[in-house]
Amino acid sequence: MRYLYFLQQFFEKLPTPAFIKDNKGRYLWVNKELENVVGLPEEKVVGKKESEILGIEEIDEIDKKVMKNRRNQSHELMIAGRHYNIQRMPIRLGTGGYGVAGFMYDITEKVLERTLYKLLSFVEQKILESLGEAEGDLDKFVTTFSRKFHAEYPHIAVVLLKDNEYLIGSKDYKLIEKVKQIDEVKTFTHEKQNYQVIPIENFKFVVHVPEHYLSLAKALFSFLGSQVLAAMKVIENQRMYKDVIEKFDSITKIISLWNESNTLEEYLERILGDLVKLVPETQKASIWLLENDTYKCVAVYNYDDEVKNVLIKASDDNYGPNIGENKVVELLDAYRLNLQSKQREIWERAGVTTPNFIPLVGSVKVRDKKVIIISLDNFEGQRFSETSKKVLQILVELLSAFLSGK
Repeated sequence: MRYLYFLQQFFEKLPTPAFIKDNKGRYLWVNKELENVVGLPEEKVVGKKESEILGIEEIDEIDKKVMKNRRNQSHELMIAGRHYNIQRMPIRLGTGGYGVAGFMYDITEKVLERTLYKLLSFVEQKILESLGEAEGDLDKFVTTFSRKFHAEYPHIAVVLLKDNEYLIGSKDYKLIEKVKQIDEVKTFTHEKQNYQVIPIENFKFVVHVPEHYLSLAKALFSFLGSQVLAAMKVIENQRMYKDVIEKFDSITKIISLWNESNTLEEYLERILGDLVKLVPETQKASIWLLENDTYKCVAVYNYDDEVKNVLIKASDDNYGPNIGENKVVELLDAYRLNLQSKQREIWERAGVTTPNFIPLVGSVKVRDKKVIIISLDNFEGQRFSETSKKVLQILVELLSAFLSGK
């Protein structure tokens, strides 16, 4: 049942409705967000089937399929006038059988947009098509949409740049050079023709603006920009949640390493070895344990032995004030802090005083007596992805709950 406990802890952190069911499809647990969706308190939901609560019998068959095939299922439902995408997954119960766990995304706005797209312009339709074809790939979405737009309206769509480099469209290099100097929505003239630049993230759309559209161009293409940006955000969020969910089983296995360890320090060494595999930006890493008023380095990855077992007084800690308890922070100015540290000589040997040093640091509070600091380090100036930050945050919170109960 420990797995169910940690699964519940994880789901409670999600800002979406979530549930856990037994092998009969009856609710074992629901969170507050799901109570709000169905309009019932937990005590009136637990013990009942979802079909009883919502009056949709097909749900029972979906749950049976998940448990029988032991494969995730995704589908959409309308509940109380809102549209949801529901992700269901099989979970092993303490009895040895399988139940179902899941979470729900409110996709009402997306569904409404789908309906509106059928009645609105070609551009909106192609944005939706491109989202479906992108398979979670941001660059593919942008280029697919641009090609569709250019194929239908070659006299309007002109060129697409990424990081100020040509991707597709017209190879008018004089025009492209002008565009490289523009970093905002702006209309300009080139060879007696009017164009508009629409910067979205690290992309730049360049469109030809016919004379009779000049007065409306900024509003029209700002709308285009907002739609593309919204779609890009959808892809980014989908990709992040997908990556986190795929890695969740590995996170719970990391927690279970306690059963193979004789001491806390040995446990932390095992954790670090598996954690760096989940955070691809990590090149070196360390774990520090605070007892009384002294930090001790108890585990390292790719650092020399001179770093392990280093002792630092809590009063000399230069990271702590920037992190907090049970938090994860990417420290972009860590190298400056290390240069100002009393341990500067050690940090210089470790290479953490160069401007390209970026650590992702997590602080784990264990009751009121101990603090564990996890530092995942990159030395090439590479920022950590939102997925990596979320993975470490989940591990930090689960570790705090788990070790506080030991």
